[in-house]
Amino acid sequence: MYHIKIVSIFRENVPPAQFERIMRPDIAAQWVMSVPDNTVRSLFSRYDQFQPTTRSSPYQSGRDLRKLVAQEFWYGNLVAIDESSRPWSSTTELYYINQKGELTPTYAPRSLSFPLGSIIVRYGAMVRVYRTLPPPTVRPAQVVKSKAAIGPELATPGKDTLKTAAQLKAMTKAERWQARKDLISKGNASIYPDAQIAAKRLADNNIAVEKAKLAGNVYKTVNPLEATPGVPEGWSDISNDAEALNKLGLKSSMLYDNPASPDFLARVYKPDPAVFGSDMNPTVVFRGSREPEFASVGDNLSSLWSKGELAPVKNGADWSNNFAQGMGKNSTYYQSAVTIGDKLAKSGQSVDIAGHSLGGGLASAASMASGKPGWTFNAAGLHSSTVEKYGGSVLGKTDDIQAYRVEGELLTKVQEVNVWEDLKTMKGLPVPTLLKEGVSALSPNAAGIPHDLAGGTGSALERHGIDQAINCIEQQKDEDIAIIGSRL
Repeated sequence: MYHIKIVSIFRENVPPAQFERIMRPDIAAQWVMSVPDNTVRSLFSRYDQFQPTTRSSPYQSGRDLRKLVAQEFWYGNLVAIDESSRPWSSTTELYYINQKGELTPTYAPRSLSFPLGSIIVRYGAMVRVYRTLPPPTVRPAQVVKSKAAIGPELATPGKDTLKTAAQLKAMTKAERWQARKDLISKGNASIYPDAQIAAKRLADNNIAVEKAKLAGNVYKTVNPLEATPGVPEGWSDISNDAEALNKLGLKSSMLYDNPASPDFLARVYKPDPAVFGSDMNPTVVFRGSREPEFASVGDNLSSLWSKGELAPVKNGADWSNNFAQGMGKNSTYYQSAVTIGDKLAKSGQSVDIAGHSLGGGLASAASMASGKPGWTFNAAGLHSSTVEKYGGSVLGKTDDIQAYRVEGELLTKVQEVNVWEDLKTMKGLPVPTLLKEGVSALSPNAAGIPHDLAGGTGSALERHGIDQAINCIEQQKDEDIAIIGSRL
């Protein structure tokens, strides 16, 4: 259970080690509304600071102290610090302390007025006041990894006390799928808010990681007339199965533009009911942009001599289509995606859509044209006119698209205006920052509900890869499994 202390964070001295236990404002507000009103006062470390901090009088007739406190949690004037011995969790805690001793947010609250950065500054002040730097936060993903080596304590498949990701890894794919569903059900039924939140995210990520794996597999296609190699467990490539495609209103020839060496490419995958039961739908997956390959000096000279022009850039069509669509110009790739979306809409079948990078933009267009659910990963933005430009009807909503993005990845940074973050990237130089914001203002954002993924590594370009999105989702799954397991 929680052991909450309510603190006026900017008026009281708080030991630096307690900053990692500051609860998310939504969790804190939910919790305070669940306790009796006459007990709230006893939770304050300094109740005398309530009125000067909030400029609200708790003594006014008819006022519910719980509502006042919940409101101030959202403003950040008050924070709830959990002093219980339960493990740290990103589903309940707002910050963690990294390896350098820096206070780092786990997520950004919905409230634009929440002083996320000011609390970090306050933490620095408290480090100087107390003259101590706290140790790094022990995060659940680290605990899960340590449990993997404990062989004798692994649960047998189907055991009711399943708690760790390591135990899941000892099972077959079908057993893991069912075990996670059981764990999600228990989390949803839990009395603990952190377990409920972890269960919801685990349910979402349980689906999303499968779509991400498919979005990675489509890059392995060599010959569109043959099955793609290395298809993820639990799926099969039906891109050349005429009967299966016909049910979806598709033909194999619609999935590529050139059978010998396709530029535009999509694949269709079918889930195995022996693994997923009826939980998964067939999924249309679009390939993203590939690295451009420039011709050698010799090839360019030969092309200039014979054709009067430089040799073409291999995979250049990916980039020209990406740029053209973002600027509202014609793009054959997006025209094909909208056509596929229109066919899916008319089929009346349950089908999902997914893609990474450029493939995420194409998946967004197909989702909007079909009204079918979409999952995208580090996706290219979708211009508002794209679907209707190619004769499609906007049947879907952006809320039907789950847009996963690794924090700090290149494409999202380029597409989205983020002045403060870009100032840091540009080392405070105003001219480069303004130029970058100008480019971002002209670029459409990725469509859908954004899901930011912490845990990416390397440069912004390296974070763009689909493998990083998969790894980040798997980290969240391990963390949520540990949280729910700790509440059983």
